[in-house]
Amino acid sequence: MSNTTNNHQIDLSKKIMYQFTNGGKVIVYNSINRTSTDFQRIISCALFFAEQGKQVILTPKFNSPLKNKHYQEIYHSLIGTKYYGKCPDLCIDGIFYEHEGYIINNPKANFSNMLHRGLAQSDHIIIEKCNLSERIMKKSIRDRIKAGVPIKEIWVHEESQVVLLFKNTEGQ
Repeated sequence: MSNTTNNHQIDLSKKIMYQFTNGGKVIVYNSINRTSTDFQRIISCALFFAEQGKQVILTPKFNSPLKNKHYQEIYHSLIGTKYYGKCPDLCIDGIFYEHEGYIINNPKANFSNMLHRGLAQSDHIIIEKCNLSERIMKKSIRDRIKAGVPIKEIWVHEESQVVLLFKNTEGQ
């Protein structure tokens, strides 16, 4: 299945890239650029979750999501949420996650920017390790929650590991 948006061809077919005996798998839409450095970090995160038996789908980006008839097929669970119209990077067992990285060497700014960008896409995010203390990161997260920002999970990715930094157990 393919679609043309803004004169760009989008390949909406999928491929299983990795499959594990415990049922975990990584599925990637063929329209995703596999040569970007972001792709390598996202695949590393996807493998981490798939090795635990989860089904992970790397999802495509749409230039005009709400004008694309295939957007609802892929992102239907976002309908009615503040994330409708967004294209998070991963779907892990039916939950959309956004992955965020950074490019400058300023841990505090990196963390703040990753949270800001990621939480605009999903309340479940995976960020790259930015060498900020866990205490400072958790304080920043609590401050955002107090300010009304919905946050359900934040994971930190470093090399081939993904570690849960925060999980909101209070329900928002």
